[in-house]
Amino acid sequence: MTRRWTQERLARTSLRRQFPRIRGRGPAAVVEAYRRLGPIQTQVPRAAHLALASRLPGVTYDAITAAFESYDVVKASNLRGTVHTSTAEQHGWLASVCDRPRDLAIANHLKIAGITPRDVTDEIERYAHGEWRERKDLVAHMWDWLDERGAGRSNGAASNTMSDSLLWGHARLVRRPRDTAWERRTDVYHQAASTVLGAEPVRAEEAIERLVRLHLSAYGPATRRDIAWWMGSTLTPVDDAVTRLGDDLVAYPSDDRDPYLDLAAPRKGDGSDPGTRLLPEFDGLVLGYAPPNRGRFAHPDHLDRIFARENGLMSPAVLRDGRIVATWKLTASGKRNDIVVAMLPAFSPVLEDELAGPVADVAAALAIEVSDVRITRV
Repeated sequence: MTRRWTQERLARTSLRRQFPRIRGRGPAAVVEAYRRLGPIQTQVPRAAHLALASRLPGVTYDAITAAFESYDVVKASNLRGTVHTSTAEQHGWLASVCDRPRDLAIANHLKIAGITPRDVTDEIERYAHGEWRERKDLVAHMWDWLDERGAGRSNGAASNTMSDSLLWGHARLVRRPRDTAWERRTDVYHQAASTVLGAEPVRAEEAIERLVRLHLSAYGPATRRDIAWWMGSTLTPVDDAVTRLGDDLVAYPSDDRDPYLDLAAPRKGDGSDPGTRLLPEFDGLVLGYAPPNRGRFAHPDHLDRIFARENGLMSPAVLRDGRIVATWKLTASGKRNDIVVAMLPAFSPVLEDELAGPVADVAAALAIEVSDVRITRV
């Protein structure tokens, strides 16, 4: 009999993968969490810490910082041109799948003439080889380098946010802040991953296959469109990877035109119902899926209250009983930190007792004291 997946069963299966059982709470556990969850979207710096607070409850700020400072987990601009935190190994896969779309963007926006996009990225990596380069210096150097070759501004390109970000946001660079306050600072320093990580290039086809496996192990079952959206890819490379993976994957019927894909031998013994958790900005329970499929954990009527499409910002959310039931924010005034929870329509308020553990987890991951918790309505 062919298995069919109800939305309830899909959510239950994915939750077990999103909240795995991981031993320990030290730096090694931080790396393992990122290895299991895959890259986490973290253009808000503290999201890297809050993701761990929700998936690795009790992990401390010091353990997270140690993993960053050793570069066992790294930040870079890659999938969909956004900042993601990943393991050092995963960084190589992410960089490889970004090569082609970034080359196209460089050709379109930087108005290069007589040189190739690869010439541009090679120079970015050469300049950032073995030395942390401040963002403004990297951008200035590259515009001068382009001008000397009759490209860039001398060929009519404009130095604006988009074109500048193509220079400092090259996927084969890793990022860091000026100090060790990874949860608060903008990552203004960049260096070639080849010198920070000793990373070797990964073939694009192999990288896509690994990311298909990774997405399904963390978010699956999922459709080919979910994988492609998450990866920032067109469907063809994903379909080709699925074909190459062959019997390693299985397909199940869905109510959509695309079947649900899953690993033929998914990991056993993952987590159970996570209960109530405080999720970070840009959490994968929403952004791990293509826009039409984001109702797995959130009511479709609530998505616009969680994810503001006009500016691309996403609120931290509260997960309870497998559903996103509220948004929340951390307000700071001097040494005082308060958490304000805003319930979404149709959900009963969470109780303060339910939030005690998740609030303590946030406090530990950010090394703060939370003075008060208030529960309101959106």
